[in-house]
Amino acid sequence: MANWSELPVELLGMIHDELSIFDYIRSKAICKQWNLVCKFEHHRPPKPQAPWLMLPGDNDSTAKFFSIVEKKVYNIPCPEPMIRRRICIGSCYGWLTTVDSLCNMYLLNPLTGAQIPLPSVTTLPFVKTVHDPQGQIVNFIVGQERNELSCWSMHALFFSKAVLSAAPDADNDFTIMMIYGLWKNLAFARAGDKAWQSISSPYWYTDIIHHNAKFYTINYQRMVEVWGLDELAIRHSVINSDLPSHILLGCICTYYLVESLHGNLMSVYKFQNEWGRTDNPKNIMCMVFSLDEQALTWTRVESLHEQTLFLGKNQSMCLSTVDFPE
Repeated sequence: MANWSELPVELLGMIHDELSIFDYIRSKAICKQWNLVCKFEHHRPPKPQAPWLMLPGDNDSTAKFFSIVEKKVYNIPCPEPMIRRRICIGSCYGWLTTVDSLCNMYLLNPLTGAQIPLPSVTTLPFVKTVHDPQGQIVNFIVGQERNELSCWSMHALFFSKAVLSAAPDADNDFTIMMIYGLWKNLAFARAGDKAWQSISSPYWYTDIIHHNAKFYTINYQRMVEVWGLDELAIRHSVINSDLPSHILLGCICTYYLVESLHGNLMSVYKFQNEWGRTDNPKNIMCMVFSLDEQALTWTRVESLHEQTLFLGKNQSMCLSTVDFPE
């Protein structure tokens, strides 16, 4: 009888590449060799599948996820620093962008436990720390207005969203772009950078997506901008489009960008009743527009047909209801 624990690491990696998230987690408990492959940084992440929703954890050492397919909650052991004491400001390619209680930032893969530290928040313009007599960080001074924020307030007000250009699994070649600050500014960093690079702009930003090898952003003026971040310069262009203005009295509007199954860029307006409960679908309405990237015009999408949109702190994504009927 074959000894499964003696399979070559490369072959086990190929097997793991085809597993569902659920089977991937269970495979780590088979033997030490299989657990090693789960931590092996050079194989691809699990195949595309229905996303898991991240929920608040019950304890410091585990992350809680809800499987849409199985309608079941999973608790996954996570490494220190404890994930429950962090906030999550992004999710791309199976990696989370997290911020701990002292505002240190990490990329975290909750399946493998791999972590990558990101540049310090104090490398952003006009961000300084305030220390107590023991040298511990207690507050932050942010902005030209020198607002003093506690670590909790930094979590709530300063960090908005972060998006990756690629998974940092194999060659560690990625760029991360972030919306940050009280005025919703932009900054980015490349793999291995020691500091964030802030982008000067007069606009407040609401969403980011990585699309066609570039970062796309949308601001509260409904202006879509394209950013090429090469080694020498920030190459920036504006899509002079005709995104319509829609105002609903008593509603808060948030703008998202998402790539359709056909590769088209779409913009989503989410209207939320200012006084209604956020967990009641009746208090939320969405409008979707698709961009003609040749004519630079937006067309109202009347039906998503066989597509489902996931919007939020993650990089907004689109899935096929045929491939994922759940």
